[in-house]
Amino acid sequence: MDDNKQTVKKEDYIFGLDIGASKVNLFVGISEGDSVRVVECGDFPLANADEYDLVVDTLQQAVQQLERSTGVDVRDVYVGIAGKHVLSFSYKGIITLPTGEVRDIDIENVKKQASTLPNGAGSLIHAFPGEYTLDDEKGIRNPKGRTGRRLEVDVQLVTSRQNALQNLTKCINRAGLNVSGFVLEPLAAACAVLTDDERELGVALVDLGAGSADIAVFLKDSVRYTNSLDLAGNVITSDISKCLNVPISLSKAEEIKKKYGTCVISNLIEDETFPVPAVGGREDEPCSRKLLARVITARVSEIFQLLAKDLQKQQLDSLINGGIVLTGGCCELDGIENVAAKAFGKPVRIGHPKGMTGIQDAFQKPSYATGVGLLHYANKQLQDSKRKGDTGAHIKVPVGDYAKKFFGFLKKYF
Repeated sequence: MDDNKQTVKKEDYIFGLDIGASKVNLFVGISEGDSVRVVECGDFPLANADEYDLVVDTLQQAVQQLERSTGVDVRDVYVGIAGKHVLSFSYKGIITLPTGEVRDIDIENVKKQASTLPNGAGSLIHAFPGEYTLDDEKGIRNPKGRTGRRLEVDVQLVTSRQNALQNLTKCINRAGLNVSGFVLEPLAAACAVLTDDERELGVALVDLGAGSADIAVFLKDSVRYTNSLDLAGNVITSDISKCLNVPISLSKAEEIKKKYGTCVISNLIEDETFPVPAVGGREDEPCSRKLLARVITARVSEIFQLLAKDLQKQQLDSLINGGIVLTGGCCELDGIENVAAKAFGKPVRIGHPKGMTGIQDAFQKPSYATGVGLLHYANKQLQDSKRKGDTGAHIKVPVGDYAKKFFGFLKKYF
């Protein structure tokens, strides 16, 4: 690291912040052209993500520790966002072509029209343009230079409640950080785990964290749908706390889930048990590992079935030829991909972060996919700004004004 401090320019450092329901991950990386070198990650437990002061204190600890260990000032961060306050809408833009030929300005105008939110829809985070229609010809990826009278485009808009973004921004600012941009978490994770073939064929990425299960569908190199389910790892932990025959706290239930949890029931011996510390300092109580597996598998199966039904409702299930990719902390449960395959009726794999150099082994867990993906996203923004001749390492974007910037990112990355 000492050599890196001497040779790496200050503007080549990039930062990603993933504030989850149970942890804060703050990543420091170095831009190396199209690849990213992960320098360090501050992984801090978060007892209550709804407690404002606690989140600020945890963020400050993460910043201070990473600055000490890396010798780099951590300031401008790209922040992952997900959860029940994030909504997805599909809109269509239609314009008449004034010259009869599709120009860059026409493409921008039709996307802008499709990205105009109605009152009460929240603040715009992302706008994902899909395929274009020129007169009666559908399925056009890039209509520039073609001749016609009417240009249409379908755009997927992702919004958040304005007060949620404002409160999150305030919290991050209080910790001494600046928000370079908000990034939908499954999109960030996709940057780190999906292949080009999967995005082309059609793939659904499911990010199963502690607070929410988030899904994003990619088809023909564009984002076609996003949604968030308010059921995830914390609910599984709560089930364990309530359903075992020994009263235990949520924190102890979380430990049990990580140490003994599995979705592979058939491999367990009928009388296999694990020790659970009893309340009041009494002796440990034995609990059935098979019961634990049944509790976990029942809830995991429900989550995947709800997501699968949502895809069917949106008529997207038949378009997902590349299968399902799982990522997030809960995806480290043994056998979870088999439960997902049964629910979705598709091939399933676990998504591990890729495209990194340096000390990458420690960060190849599904739980780090969003954080590593945020570095990939930040790197893309940095490379774009360098190509445009911008002098700053990071472009500050006001909350709710990410669409224009993101269109360019999608063209070049997806």
